Amino acid sequence: MKTMKRIIFLTLTIGLLFSCSTTDDYDEGFSGMDLKAEKVTPEVFVVTPGGVDDTPALRQAFDDAKAAGPGSVVQLVEGEYHVGYMEIYDFYGSMVGAGKDMTLITVLPGLNLDELFARHVMHSMIKFIGGDVHLSHFTLQTPEGQLSVGWPYMGHIYSLINFSSFSANYELGNESRSINVEIDNINFRGHLLEGGPGYVNGYNCMIAVRAGFDCFPNTWSEPPVPREKIDFKITNCEFDTFCYGLGLEGVTNSRLIIGEKNSGNIFNNLDVQGGVWEFRNTEVSIEGNTFNIPAFSSGLYLDDYPYYGILKNQPSGKATIFNVQNNNFNLAHSEFALYLRNRRTRTNPEEPAILYQVKNNLFNMTDGYEWGIASLYTKGVVIRNNRFTGHGDLALFLVNYSQNGLVLGNNFSTAELETGVAYLTASTKNWTFVGGNISDQVINYGINNIITGFSVNNSEAPFGQTIVDNLTEMRGAIKSLGEK
Repeated sequence: MKTMKRIIFLTLTIGLLFSCSTTDDYDEGFSGMDLKAEKVTPEVFVVTPGGVDDTPALRQAFDDAKAAGPGSVVQLVEGEYHVGYMEIYDFYGSMVGAGKDMTLITVLPGLNLDELFARHVMHSMIKFIGGDVHLSHFTLQTPEGQLSVGWPYMGHIYSLINFSSFSANYELGNESRSINVEIDNINFRGHLLEGGPGYVNGYNCMIAVRAGFDCFPNTWSEPPVPREKIDFKITNCEFDTFCYGLGLEGVTNSRLIIGEKNSGNIFNNLDVQGGVWEFRNTEVSIEGNTFNIPAFSSGLYLDDYPYYGILKNQPSGKATIFNVQNNNFNLAHSEFALYLRNRRTRTNPEEPAILYQVKNNLFNMTDGYEWGIASLYTKGVVIRNNRFTGHGDLALFLVNYSQNGLVLGNNFSTAELETGVAYLTASTKNWTFVGGNISDQVINYGINNIITGFSVNNSEAPFGQTIVDNLTEMRGAIKSLGEK
């Protein structure tokens, strides 16, 4: 077996005052019924591009839309807008363009990081803080070159657009606040930047779309920041040329939807496709997306590792659910497609474990280098009915106290795998493999792992109590995500 490959880990850009660990140990009235509601036509505020700096006009349009009431629309016409730093608070409405590549929003360079860091806020260019925000039908992009000035002198911005429920300067720590976000039919485009942040390349924007805290208080003298309720949905969008495509961080009691059937997103030219980090009590659906993962880059992180020293130590009251289905992961000498980690099964064993289901996905590998799925510290993962094709190294890397998982009905026969179908370390226990003649392709150093070639068509068949329990629990959990 070849030398174990490195795993890339999330590291915030240089200069943020976060306490962050990058060392990996592989380790959720009216009583009159005859009255009819009067149909209300939303107010529409049209903004036309001015050719130089459209930030004041856009700010005024949002102010007018807020004054007109919920449901108002900021309408962008065909053309190119140039926009600088914006903070938009408690907007309940829509911003709609004329279409992808018809309405272009290009962010302006010159963002002063020193001014933002003095306020303890993140260096994201466009921010929505609180409200019910609907964005659609335009392209949001960076120009070439450096976008910022000031410390840490790398010339980049942290994200193109950020969504949070509070900031360091606006009701910080108010846990009753929330934001709902829906994004549809938008292209997000960045540019390479020599010397900019990145693991494989340098970029002038770290993350295309981010949802999470917009602040970094001094954790030694100020109270930690609570996680936020951020309901988030993104469909029919494209990401191209960023360090991270999508970053959803520090949420609780939230619902996150990344793609839907026939309305998935496309990810290209990214060091890391994206991830969901540092969450609690949240439901996550990831469906219908295409992840084109380039050389030495990595796929999705679904990870509860405590990266940030600024976040409040909040318990998990219920299991977070990840349903990952009907996606295409295209690897090209890449690191891996999916990274599942649930450290709290070790640090907080009394809490419910994260429920991961990985179902009906295509993992297409190319040259004997890639891993499909890495599972660390997980409990009760269900990996079923996926297809692995091409030439890779490992389909499944199941390590560091991962236990009670189920691998059921997957197709490994169309893949040529250098090391094997699965690698299980000594601490990996109570996994069950059902279906396919793979017993000689599983490297099993673990405890009480069952590998059988028994093939069945009905998931209700009596495979044993572990399998029945896994499927029953997962079916009940996925119901809340709308699976029929």
